[in-house]
Amino acid sequence: TLAGLALVALSPVVADLLDEPELTGLMLVAASTFILKPYTAVLIATCQARLQFARVAAALLAATIAHYCVAIVLAKAGKGALSLVAGLQVNAVVLVLVLWAMSRRDPPVPVAENVTTLRAAALAGWPLAGEVAMDARLDYLMIGVFASTEVVGYYHFAFILVQRLNELLMGIARNVLFPTLSRMGANADRQSIGVLRAGPVLIGVGAAAAAGLIATMFAIEEILWGGRWEAAVPAMLLLASAAPVQAAQSAVEQLLKARALFRRWTAAMVVRSAGSALAALATVAILGDDSTATWIAAAVAGFLVVEALVEVLVLAPGLGIPPVRYWRSTLPIWVVLVAAGWGVAWLASGWSLGPWAAALASAGLVGGLIVVVGLGMWRLGLFARR
Repeated sequence: TLAGLALVALSPVVADLLDEPELTGLMLVAASTFILKPYTAVLIATCQARLQFARVAAALLAATIAHYCVAIVLAKAGKGALSLVAGLQVNAVVLVLVLWAMSRRDPPVPVAENVTTLRAAALAGWPLAGEVAMDARLDYLMIGVFASTEVVGYYHFAFILVQRLNELLMGIARNVLFPTLSRMGANADRQSIGVLRAGPVLIGVGAAAAAGLIATMFAIEEILWGGRWEAAVPAMLLLASAAPVQAAQSAVEQLLKARALFRRWTAAMVVRSAGSALAALATVAILGDDSTATWIAAAVAGFLVVEALVEVLVLAPGLGIPPVRYWRSTLPIWVVLVAAGWGVAWLASGWSLGPWAAALASAGLVGGLIVVVGLGMWRLGLFARR
């Protein structure tokens, strides 16, 4: 709340310094995110304490859908910049309302009297540092110093479009899988089995969503923005392609938190954040004036995939998870579904259809492929049957 109020106070000063009057309104909208966050955190924690994980997952899904709907409406109304930030507030509001509606008749959760405020702060120190590192998007901040405003704008636009997908997947892992693993206590075998079963599900959901975005994004951009942001679409497709691997990676990271290995978890977050920033910066430094949002996204997406693979190979053995077995059960799902999305996008590029017809045809085709692939993976035993 204090951070949000500080941002509200600074917004007119920053707008004057940058000579961008419209920035004041955008910063005010963004500031409300900080003010709403405590309410979402309290409600999610309450549901976790009651083992009501399905409510959290349903609320996250509803909030994500609302976010996209508001962003699309604002984009169609010509509110380009506002459409990129207003959805965040809608997401938080819908999340609070859905959780409140589901939980309003439940009894209050008893307070743990044996945990002092100082002890709670000490326990939260390392997770807080990791969350800051995870949320800090240093890549587009660093390239903003060296790349042109146009390149930074296209890259940031691509990132914002993929952000909701990432946050939905990470939110499910953080708010559903992590509490479940924590409830297993000292039963390390059950925890490891839980991660092995959750990994294919997370990467399957992420890859299906990514395939849908990849297959339809060119048509959607034409519908919403009339080609003004077409140059950002390839960057978005590349970033979306990496998101499912991060979802599978997050399952292992939740086990680190469940076992209170916060230093390792924080180190992983810092490596990812700093590495993506350095990958973006190196791309701009090497290509110079020839750098584009697509090249930057390719470098960042490539780093994120490699970092996820290496992280699991390094950390999983110490958690009782065989890394080769883990990736063998998850990577085929990612490869097949994301390749299906790219294949449909390639086919759609040769169609002589309007944007609406192309979007519907692409969505139908990739949806059918997702169902077929999902059934095939289930038959092969890549998804747990019980």
